[in-house]
Amino acid sequence: MAAIEEPQFWQAIGILIQNYHALNKKIFEAVITQVEKRQDGRLSDSSEEELEKSLKDDPGKRTCTGFKIGFKLLPKKLPENILGTGTIDFVKCLYECQFASDAIEDFSVRLLEGQLLLESEQKTNWLEFVLKPKLLSWSQAKQDEAKVKSLGLVNVETYNDMYKELKRKHSKRLIDLWKTAQESTDPLKFIYEDLAIAAYLIAFWRTTETYPTAFADLGCGNGLLVHVLNAEGFKGYGYDIRKRKLWSLYPPDTQQSLIEKTVEPNNFRLDFPDVNWLIGNHSDELSPWIPVLAGRLNMCYFLIPCCPYELSGAKFRRRNTKVSAYQDFFKYVKKVSRECGFPLVMQDRLKIPSTKRLALIGIKRRPTKAIEDMEYFVQEELRKYKTGEAEIKLREKQESVRNCTQVDKSIIDALVLKIFKQLLAANEDKWSGRLPMREIAQSLTKEELSGIKSECGGIKTLLRNKHEVFEFCGGDLIGIRTPKPMSDGPVLRSRVTIKKRSCFFKLHHPLGCPLEDAVCSFIH
Repeated sequence: MAAIEEPQFWQAIGILIQNYHALNKKIFEAVITQVEKRQDGRLSDSSEEELEKSLKDDPGKRTCTGFKIGFKLLPKKLPENILGTGTIDFVKCLYECQFASDAIEDFSVRLLEGQLLLESEQKTNWLEFVLKPKLLSWSQAKQDEAKVKSLGLVNVETYNDMYKELKRKHSKRLIDLWKTAQESTDPLKFIYEDLAIAAYLIAFWRTTETYPTAFADLGCGNGLLVHVLNAEGFKGYGYDIRKRKLWSLYPPDTQQSLIEKTVEPNNFRLDFPDVNWLIGNHSDELSPWIPVLAGRLNMCYFLIPCCPYELSGAKFRRRNTKVSAYQDFFKYVKKVSRECGFPLVMQDRLKIPSTKRLALIGIKRRPTKAIEDMEYFVQEELRKYKTGEAEIKLREKQESVRNCTQVDKSIIDALVLKIFKQLLAANEDKWSGRLPMREIAQSLTKEELSGIKSECGGIKTLLRNKHEVFEFCGGDLIGIRTPKPMSDGPVLRSRVTIKKRSCFFKLHHPLGCPLEDAVCSFIH
C-alpha cells in the first residue's frame, strides 16, 4: 500500500468530519455545533472556515496545534440526537472521536510513517472494512469532490426532524393505499422520495419565511406530494394530463385538489387565484417551462428538473458536451430562469432516492424585467430548433407502453432462445458463455431489432426483462445466469412469482436445470 502524505491524511479527516453519515447508515447527517482551536496549550473560539483552512494548510504555515470540535449526529430513526467530540492534534497527526452514547463506538485515527493506525475498543471489523477504506479513498479525492454538500438552503436538523415525523405519520398508510390501488411501481421509492421532498419544502418555507398561500404542482403524477402537503396544512393543487388510480383513494379534500387537465404552456391558466408557488417535481417536458410560467404569473417556483427537454417539447439538444447531459440541461434551465426575471436562482441538492436530485428555486422575480423581453426569449427558443411557426409538443393523454409487454409473446420467446443458443455456443461448458452486446445485436435481423426497439426500447431492455435467463457481467458483456436455489433463510423470494412459470433451463438447456425441483423457483 502506497504511503499516505500528511496533507492527504488531513484532507481525509476533513471529509470525515463533515460526512460521518457515510460510515453509518443509521445516521442522516453530522452537524458541527462548536469549533475551538488549541494554541499554546489553551483553547479559544474558532470557526468551521478556520478549521477547513487549517486542514488544507502546509504544516509549517499553521497558527495552532489542533482543534476541538463539538458536533451532533442526526439519527434517521432514533428520536434523540447523539452528541460527539472530535479532537485534532496536528503535532501527533492524530484524530480522536468520542460520543456521548453507547450506540456509537469511540475511535481514533493516526498517521504513522505513511500508514493509518486505527483504534477502537470493540468494532475492529468496522475500522478495517468500513472506516479505513473510506479514509484511503478520501485521502486521494480531488479537492472539489469534498465540497459537494446536500441540503445547503435549509436547517438540516429541522429537515431531518420533519422527515422522520412525515414518515411516522404517513408511510404505512400510503403503502397500504399503494397496495389497494395495485400500483406496479415501487412504493418505497416513490413514497419516501415524495415525503423527503415535502419535508424539504416545509423546511425551506420555514427558513426563508416564504410560505405559500397556495401552491400548484404541475405534472403531479400520482398526486402524492399534493396529498402530503395538504395533510400538513399547506393548501395546494395538482394538475396532470391523466388521472391516476391513487387519486380516487385519497381523502375527499385531496381528491378535490387534483385536476385532470393538460398543462399547455402558452394557453394554461390556473383555476385558483390564491396560488403563489409553482412546483415541478420531475415534471418531464414541463421542466423548462416552470420558470417561464412562474415569471408570467409573478410567483415563486420550486423545480427538480428530470428528463431533459427543450421548451418545444423536443428532446434536449446539448449545448456543452464537456459536462454531463444532466448538468448541461440543468444549466440551461437556470439560464431560462434568469431570462424570466429571476436574477438569483438558488440551487440545492436533495437527499432523495433518485439520480435527479438537484433543485432550482426562484423566489424573487426582478420587477424591472419586462414581460415582453421574456416572451421574446421564449419564442426565439421555440423557433431555434424548429422550421415554420413555433410550436410545443406535449405527451399524449393515453401513455404508450414500451416495456416488451406489447410485443407478441412468440416473437419475444424466439428472440430469447436465439440469443441463448448464441451464448451456449460461446463456451464448451455451456454455462460460462459471454458475448458483447454489440455482437449479439449484430446477429439479429433488422426486422427483429426494429420490432423490439419500437415497443420496448431495444435489446438491452429485452435482456433485463429476462433476468432469470441472462445476466449483465460488467462492461458490455452478457452471459447465462446460473440458477440459484430458493433461499431457506430470512430473505425469501416473493411467493407471487414462485412456481408460476416453466423452468427455461429445464426446457432448453442441453444439460437441463442444475437444481432439484424442490429448490427451483420455476416448474420442472
